[in-house]
Amino acid sequence: MSNTEDDRHSRLVQAIGDRTVGYLRDELAIPVRETTVRMRDVKRMQLLHLTSILSVEADIRMLIAFSLDRELTDRVFIASTEGLEIAEDEAEMMREETVAELINIIVGNAMADLASTGTIIPISPPIIISEAKNITRTKGATFYSLDIITESGMLSIHFIGPKELFDLNLNYVEKLS
Repeated sequence: MSNTEDDRHSRLVQAIGDRTVGYLRDELAIPVRETTVRMRDVKRMQLLHLTSILSVEADIRMLIAFSLDRELTDRVFIASTEGLEIAEDEAEMMREETVAELINIIVGNAMADLASTGTIIPISPPIIISEAKNITRTKGATFYSLDIITESGMLSIHFIGPKELFDLNLNYVEKLS
């Protein structure tokens, strides 16, 4: 990987990490205890209770996944819906939509921070995976991870590329010839 590509990946991870910590702290009143970045030798990603994924269509074509454990998912949901009446039969769907909106806001703002003036960096609508699973890196894939530990649980942000190797459920796809 080139130094230029390493720099772009580092800036992407930093921008999303900064925006995430700020959003959790300032918008949701969830204190962050620790952040850990892994930019090298990530061989396996572990998806937690609820994961929201979107793709970035800039010069860095990657999938970004926000994976939250159950406790943090519940805390984000409660903080985001405070004062709203939510029917019990709609709570799980709203919980998923809250996590999807979290990634949308954070990644959208981080992309705006990184974009040159007048440049738009397209991102896809987020999708949700509601299962814990592990993904092992294969040849040609790149994984970076940022783990954020809060007083309410854990959030792992995974950066997966190149996005063409995966579908939006983070399954490997066959490359077309």
